[in-house]
Amino acid sequence: MRDLFIVGAGGFGREAVWTVERINKASQQPLWNVIGFADDDPQKAEGNFEGYPMLGSVEKASRDNPGASVFIAIGDNAIRRKIYGQLRGHDFPALIDPSAQVSPTTEFRHGTFIAVEAVVSVGTDIGKFVIINARAGVGHDSVVGDFANIAPGVSLSGHTTIGEDVFMGTNSCTAPGMSVGKGATVACGTPVLKNVEPGTVLSPFGTLKK
Repeated sequence: MRDLFIVGAGGFGREAVWTVERINKASQQPLWNVIGFADDDPQKAEGNFEGYPMLGSVEKASRDNPGASVFIAIGDNAIRRKIYGQLRGHDFPALIDPSAQVSPTTEFRHGTFIAVEAVVSVGTDIGKFVIINARAGVGHDSVVGDFANIAPGVSLSGHTTIGEDVFMGTNSCTAPGMSVGKGATVACGTPVLKNVEPGTVLSPFGTLKK
């Protein structure tokens, strides 16, 4: 087993450790030894979270556990990116829930999270530190850029391009071949029927600048 600590003692952290436990249970031999959680909130410096010890700040956990793997369980794309930039000397595994259906032709990179019952189809390219949440679907030949967050129930049709740092809200969807530009937000339940410009917010009420 390899030592692993999780950054973020919140809702996503709970999901991440649940997924690790499910991966260990589904494997012939457990793959991960979760040594605890790191969080920069001073109120979470000590004690336990989800039955695992708190290791203090991200800097302290990194310093005290130089050989450990790290999973960054922070939903905010900008904060996830910032923390990655602060950490050195660690590897960042992708976590894929055993129930997820991921094509063997999919390319995905370190730090990515693919949650319960997500489906990632053939010919897809998934960047680093991407979140593909529960029951989300990524259609064939789609691209999802680094640090994007695909919320629960999102449906990306084939040949969709999602830029870096994009947030796709719960149950939003794309028509085939659409592009969502870097840093854009698509609100919950919103269909993408034309390309979304970088840095904008698309909602049922129209498109706004951030």
